[in-house]
Formats: sequence, C-alpha cells, structure tokens
Amino acid sequence: MTLSTLVSLMFLGLFGTPGRPGPAGAHANKPPRGFSDLRRLCPTMRFHIAYHTRHNFTGAPLQGYGVPGAWLRTRAARALKKVHRELARRGLGLLIFDAYRPHRATLAMLAWAKRSGNYWQVTSGYISPTSSHNKGAAVDLSLFSLRSKKPLDMGTPFDSMSKKAHTLSVKGVPLKNRLILKRAMERHGFRNFSKEWWHYNFVPLRKARARDVPYGCFEPVEGRWKAPAGWDRPTYKAALIFHPGPCVTK
Repeated sequence: MTLSTLVSLMFLGLFGTPGRPGPAGAHANKPPRGFSDLRRLCPTMRFHIAYHTRHNFTGAPLQGYGVPGAWLRTRAARALKKVHRELARRGLGLLIFDAYRPHRATLAMLAWAKRSGNYWQVTSGYISPTSSHNKGAAVDLSLFSLRSKKPLDMGTPFDSMSKKAHTLSVKGVPLKNRLILKRAMERHGFRNFSKEWWHYNFVPLRKARARDVPYGCFEPVEGRWKAPAGWDRPTYKAALIFHPGPCVTK
C-alpha cells in the first residue's frame, strides 16, 4: 500500500457521514430477503463505505458497490443495533466502513492482489476467497464520539494491513478504544479477527450462504455478473467511478 493511499484512508476514516434512510435514491437495490439496511435500522450510526470509492487499498471502487450501501443479515443487524445503543450510554457510536459484501467484490480484491503483486495479502489471510462479509455476517467498523462527531483514535486507519492493525498490538489510548469496541461487540455475539481491529464476524451466522446481490440496481443481478476480461493482469485499469444507468431486472 502506498503512502498516499494510507493518507487517503486515514483522512476518509476520520469522517463518516451521518446515516440516511437509503443511499443514492433510485439507483439503490433493496436488501435481499433476510437482510436489513443498517441506515434504516439505525440511522444514528455513521457510514463511510470505502469500497464505493477509489479511496481504498485497491485504488478503485469494487464491483457490487454501485451505491454506498450497508446491509447485514437481519439477526446480525439487530445485534449490531444493540451494540450501538449500549455504546451510546458512554457517549460513543459506531462508524461503519463495510458490512455485507457482494462476492464479486471479494473476487475484485483477489484480482487486484494478483495483478498488483500483493498476493501476500491473500496468503496472510487479509483477503479471503470467501469472506463472512459475503454472507452478510461480518462488519468492519470503528467508534466515534456522539458529542464531537469525531472518530476515536484506533492507532491505524481502516484496512491498513500492518502489524499495528492487529487488535492487541498497540498501547495507550488506541488499545483502550479497541478494547471498548471489542468487549461491546463480543457481548452481542460478534468475534474479532485478531489481525484487523475493525473486523467482526457474527458467530451465529458463520454457516450462512454467500450472496452476490449488488448494492446498485444498475449492476448485473446475482448469477448474471461476469468478471472483466484480464482483470488479474498488470495491464488492467479499473474504472475509478461508477456510471449509474437504468435498473437491471434480469
């Protein structure tokens, strides 16, 4: 990861946007059956969906994130709402970076790792061929102050993929804040991935089925998407923005 990317991630990780009923209006898909929209379920959470933009570790928006949505399986979403309410009593709230992730987005990460010479991120476990995110059973998140609306110091940016991002690898204020998040999440059925302080799996849904429903209604529907030709080769250039069009129905 380049220094400029890290700086971008740090800046973007600092400023989540307030929750809204739904992103991008007419261009947004509805959650599939059994899923809930976090923005609707808990609008006082804050959201910065990095994979909708080029400001993430791949340098480009990911397939399936045509709008900056945030869904989870309903059971996980309700548990997360309880975490948010519990933290509110301490003057804190949840800042969401990623929730359900269409499987095509995970494949985009794998293709990026191969073409960019960063396949070590796959072998090290940072990128998985099938993620709990694909099941709607994982969330990437941080904490912010309800009073100031500013994020808490967690020691590294989201998705930094470094040893300092390992949950227990820091000291002082960042460790204190990571443990506040960890303990609150664990009380409601979530388990932390020890290499990423921001990543939590909802344990009761670990056997759920992976899905590929995109957030944008103009993106190919589940079962119809095809990977771009040559996207795992060094010469491939990913698009830096989405161009919304008519909704796709089949």
